[in-house]
Amino acid sequence: MKAQYHINLEEYSLQKFKRNLEVRDMIPSRVSLKDDLDERFSMLESADITNLKELIEALKTKQKIEQFSKETGLSIQYLTLLNREAKSYLPNPVRLDKFPGISNTVIEKLGAVGIKNSRHMFNAAQDKVDRERLAQKSEIPIAILDELVGLSDLSRVYGVGPVFARMIYDVGIHSIRDFVRYTAEQFIEIYEIQTQKKADFGINEIEFSLVIARELEISVEI
Repeated sequence: MKAQYHINLEEYSLQKFKRNLEVRDMIPSRVSLKDDLDERFSMLESADITNLKELIEALKTKQKIEQFSKETGLSIQYLTLLNREAKSYLPNPVRLDKFPGISNTVIEKLGAVGIKNSRHMFNAAQDKVDRERLAQKSEIPIAILDELVGLSDLSRVYGVGPVFARMIYDVGIHSIRDFVRYTAEQFIEIYEIQTQKKADFGINEIEFSLVIARELEISVEI
């Protein structure tokens, strides 16, 4: 059975989501999510919200947010911010042409067989047998497909866009399987040694990326 692209929302409990909010460094526009956490999450639990899937579904539209606000007493502003934060655990697939270093010819050949973004790539070629079939079908060398699958796998991680995925790949970390073997401190040390420059991201950022990465199904081997 193929691994799924995102975390399993049903298995990601509301309490786990709450703990993340408690310990994370939030961007200024979302710092208010930390206020009155116990009280607010108690209200969510009283509304039978137990996991991230139920939360996202309950806040799926503006109308649902307004109705949920009336039912729980939680403000529309708070629920809107909470919804954005919850949805950020499901990064949008990356268009393959956004990954630096991939030729237009490769992008066109993959597009011709219906593979246009990182989720398509991950689903179509996460194991070696599938990549070999795709190499024959698309006439793309297996080494290039290995690289694209690795980049697509890394972009599943919270906070990892196409440029950062390329940076991670180029320092020798080619998949989530590789990434989660390191602590945040070790990752930053490897990055700085390999690039010969100081990392412009912090330990807390990488630690949270690792937290979410460990929730993902690990299936890619490069």
